[in-house]
Amino acid sequence: MLCGIEKMRRLSYILTILVFVSCNSNRKEQSENIILFPSIDIVFETGDESREQYQIEIYSDGSSIFAKKIEPNYYYGKSTDSTWLVELDSNKVELIREFLKMSKKMNKRCNEGSQIVSSSIDFYHISIENDTLIQIDGNCDWNGFDYFSIEQKLFNEKFIELNMLRTHLKDSIIDALEGKWVVSGLKNELKQNDLLTLERTDELDELEVGTIIWAFGDSLSFNSSDNKVLDFTYSKSYELYVNNGSLDLTIASGAVILPNGNMTIENYGAYLTIEKIEKDKIILNYWWR
Repeated sequence: MLCGIEKMRRLSYILTILVFVSCNSNRKEQSENIILFPSIDIVFETGDESREQYQIEIYSDGSSIFAKKIEPNYYYGKSTDSTWLVELDSNKVELIREFLKMSKKMNKRCNEGSQIVSSSIDFYHISIENDTLIQIDGNCDWNGFDYFSIEQKLFNEKFIELNMLRTHLKDSIIDALEGKWVVSGLKNELKQNDLLTLERTDELDELEVGTIIWAFGDSLSFNSSDNKVLDFTYSKSYELYVNNGSLDLTIASGAVILPNGNMTIENYGAYLTIEKIEKDKIILNYWWR
């Protein structure tokens, strides 16, 4: 009986040793993969007459693998957290490996002889440490491994945070807009980049006749008190956009529903950019209507 127990102890000891050796071997392999992971620089350009450039760097510090977004800056209004840096887990590292495999097999020029015509062209410049430079021109089919898909997956947490910041900023500006504002700077022929000044007022009875008042209310409602200079007679709503680098305000066109059910546009809306916003004063930049 003791002999059987001793055999079981020996077998258990051997299995423990094998598991320990296997774990150490896996750790060693993972460590070597991290140390040997090449530095990668991905530059992506897209556009036609005006091009936008994007850039990501992938590198190892010997213990972890990181992705750094170099450009462009992503804004929430006019603020930005600039460069993004994230540590990559195994799934994201594998994503990069698959991207590199596909880029090496991809045609260096796409769309030649294609029926698809696009004014916007993509350009990839992929530098891999101790490897050849990969350059790909044209709108290729990346099958889910194109630049924007890669960027979104690598920096998913950062994009979620960015959207939350934009939503919070939008809500705070909508709250700040609520109220009645005296408008100055309006003229019969507004040009792009003309500035309008809005000053908060609660003293409507003391204002001169003909003073133009814009009112921003709940649920993005809008009303203009005097429409001789800039006609917003039938405009009843506005929208606020927290874009990449700007805060844009659009006043809706004014529409009327006729008895037969048809709708007619009675006045144009307007597109403006918020240059400055304070508790009791707003500076708007006029774009078009």
